[in-house]
Amino acid sequence: MKKWYVALISILLFISLIGCQSKNEKPLTFSGKGDQWSAKVKVDSTEDKKENKSIKLNYLGNDLDSVGEFEFKLDAPNGQWGMGAIKLDKEGNFEGESDMNTSEKISKSDQLVLHIEWNNQSEEIVLENK
Repeated sequence: MKKWYVALISILLFISLIGCQSKNEKPLTFSGKGDQWSAKVKVDSTEDKKENKSIKLNYLGNDLDSVGEFEFKLDAPNGQWGMGAIKLDKEGNFEGESDMNTSEKISKSDQLVLHIEWNNQSEEIVLENK
């Protein structure tokens, strides 16, 4: 009878340990579109309060050469991220990413606000999880 109790307790302990392990969550994808730009941001959270954020920007305007160097800033509930003095490729796209430590994770119900500045112009785009 004692062996049965020990086996049962061992199984329950094993199950509880497996249940307590944090699982990698699926990356969240936020997207939005403005008059001159469209954006997609992918946020991949890890177990140790780190996030990998990747961004894809696409210039929607007609005069690609007029953009020149530009910068963006992404406001999220858990902090800001940005890049400056960057350029588009020949198709009008830009891709970048960064790893950062965070105090809290971004959730799928959050909204991110993207600020883009180029050639004395600016645009603000609200990005939502799709």
